[in-house]
Amino acid sequence: MKIVDVELVPEDQKPNLRMFKEVKKGDIILVPRIPEWPFVTIARATEDWKDGYRFEIDDKLGDFGHCFPAKYDTHFERHNNNVRGDLRTTLRCQLRFWNANRYKDSIDQLLGRDPKELTSPQPRNARFNNTVRSVLGNKREEIEDDLLKELSGQFRADEWEEALKTGLEALFPTYKVEVTGGKGEEKHGTDILLIMPGLLEDYGIALQVKDWQGQAWNIKSAIAQIEKAEEAWKEVRIVDKIIILTEANELPPEAKDEANEKGITILRSEDLKQLLRKMAFATVIKEGDDK
Repeated sequence: MKIVDVELVPEDQKPNLRMFKEVKKGDIILVPRIPEWPFVTIARATEDWKDGYRFEIDDKLGDFGHCFPAKYDTHFERHNNNVRGDLRTTLRCQLRFWNANRYKDSIDQLLGRDPKELTSPQPRNARFNNTVRSVLGNKREEIEDDLLKELSGQFRADEWEEALKTGLEALFPTYKVEVTGGKGEEKHGTDILLIMPGLLEDYGIALQVKDWQGQAWNIKSAIAQIEKAEEAWKEVRIVDKIIILTEANELPPEAKDEANEKGITILRSEDLKQLLRKMAFATVIKEGDDK
């Protein structure tokens, strides 16, 4: 065993004494800024550091001479999407040496992985999206199916317009959302109008909602209705016309081509499920902000 006389250790090197005394064989060590500034290396102690330590200055490297026995495992970039937030937080600590046992799970899932997987930084928004996707996983389709099923049980015909208005207001808080169905619908063919503020004029998205089930064989009538929006709404410039089918997925073969030619988008039931999921998350977030 190597004995170190604390009195002989220079003052600026005494912070290393904790490492000397506390690191045991098999312990995991995280070393920031190795091999380069943005990276963190993970290594494993090959001996108790009080036994394997040596002081040996390398003239070529010009280092400080403290040599601790450890074996390299892998290294990672702090902002890689595989690195959990708790680990990134503790790596901001300014201490020379500290215990990271509470982050064991976050460290374990990095061990032995190829650095190629761990060294590409990822923006915050991408990390957020990837996290949401990983949590949802196979639940995504289940959530969408449940939403449509429950909402279909709650709303029928013109009631869907108010339901969608609520969801659209949460999804697009800066847009004005108006339910426009009723007597005037014959003139403009619009059930819901989204109005987006512009610099010199406002822009609009016209929605026609059809509570149809199964096959949408009467889709041509809906196309004829929504076509009126562009001419009818004088106070806004209509930039998109959309037909929403609540529970219908099958369209006549020629309907899609006709809609494309006339600049009309048809959202079938399967598409509505995705929209409802987005609305649901936006509604939950909005309610949280309002509390």
